[in-house]
Amino acid sequence: MVPWRQSASLILLGRKQRNVNNVKSLFDYTTLFLKRSPNMRFAPDISAFPGGKLDRCDLSLEWPKYISSTSDINRFSKQKADIYKDIDHPYPGLVFRLCAIRETFEETGLLLVKADKSKNSKYSTVAQLSNNVITEWRDKIRQDASQFMTMCKELQVTPDVHSLYEWTQYLAASIAKVRFDTIFYTAVLPNSYPCLIAHDDNETVSAEWLEPDTAMNGYRQDSVNLLPPQIFELSRLANFRKLDDLIEFLIQRDHNDDYRTERLLGVCYKLSDATVLVMPDDDHYPSDASFTTPVLSSDKTLHDFDSDRQNRLVMMNKGANRKWQVHFKNSSSSQKKDLRVHPLQNGWEKS
Repeated sequence: MVPWRQSASLILLGRKQRNVNNVKSLFDYTTLFLKRSPNMRFAPDISAFPGGKLDRCDLSLEWPKYISSTSDINRFSKQKADIYKDIDHPYPGLVFRLCAIRETFEETGLLLVKADKSKNSKYSTVAQLSNNVITEWRDKIRQDASQFMTMCKELQVTPDVHSLYEWTQYLAASIAKVRFDTIFYTAVLPNSYPCLIAHDDNETVSAEWLEPDTAMNGYRQDSVNLLPPQIFELSRLANFRKLDDLIEFLIQRDHNDDYRTERLLGVCYKLSDATVLVMPDDDHYPSDASFTTPVLSSDKTLHDFDSDRQNRLVMMNKGANRKWQVHFKNSSSSQKKDLRVHPLQNGWEKS
C-alpha cells in the first residue's frame, strides 16, 4: 500500500495536416489539451493531458484474458516503470494503459481501439462511434468504471494498449495539494487531424489540439494555464519537432530491455526571491529526497542557488510575468544517446 494516489495520463499526439490555428509553429504535430472545469477539486481551470486515477476495475484479471485473445500481452509483465512495482498484478503495464485509455474516453469521447484480431501497430486508432453511443457509454462508465469492459465486449473492440508507450512518471511534490503518482504514456494518431472532440460537461469545459510551442507561448501570454508537469513535458517533447523522429525514438526505447521509467519526485525550495522545483540530476537535489520531504526554505537568492548541473523549474516571486521556467544545464550528457530525454532550456518555443 502506497501513501499516495495512483493515476495514468495520456499525451495524445496527432499528425498535423494543416495549420488549423493559423499560427506558425516549429512542429508538425499537435498535442491534446483538456481545460478542466473550474468546479474541479484538483487543478481547476488548468489545461492538462487526459487521464485520471486508477480504478479497481483496471486490475481485473478478466482484462488479460480478453486482450490476450487477440494479441500477445507478455511484454506488459515486465517492470518497465517504477509505478508497476507498487501493484500486485501479473501484467502491471497493462493495468495502467487500460486506466489511461478508459480515462481518455471518459474525458474526451475518444476511444483508442484495435479491431479484434488486428495486428499490433505503432499508431492508435479512434473508434468510429456516434455521439449517442459515446454519450450512453460515457455516462455508464462515469457511474461505474467496470462498464468499460462491458462496453468493449458489446462493441466488439479491444483497447489499443500496444500503441501506448511509457514516457515518464511523476510523484507530485509536497507543494501539491493532492499527491498523485502518475505514469504518462504517449500515443500517436496516424496521418489525420482529429477535429471532433466530445467534451465532458462534468470534468472538461474544452479540448484543443496545440503544437508544443503554441501551448507554451499560450502559457506565457496567459491564454493557457499549465502545471509544472505539463511545462516540463512540453520542454522534453521539444527535442522532437518531427513526429516521425519521435515515433522512431519511442519504438527504440520500448525495445530496450534495460530502460526503465523511473519515478520523478520534485523537491520545492522557497528562496528569498524565487520558488524552485528541483528535479533529480540537479546539484541541489537532496540525496535523501522522499515522499515526506517538505518544502525547504532558504535565505539564498536564485543567483546563490546556481550550480553546474541544473534540472529545475523556477518561478520568480515578483514581476509582472510570474511564470514557471525550465532551467536545464548538464554539459556531460549526450542527448542523442540518453533515452531519458532531457528538457530544453527555457525559450525553446521562440527559436
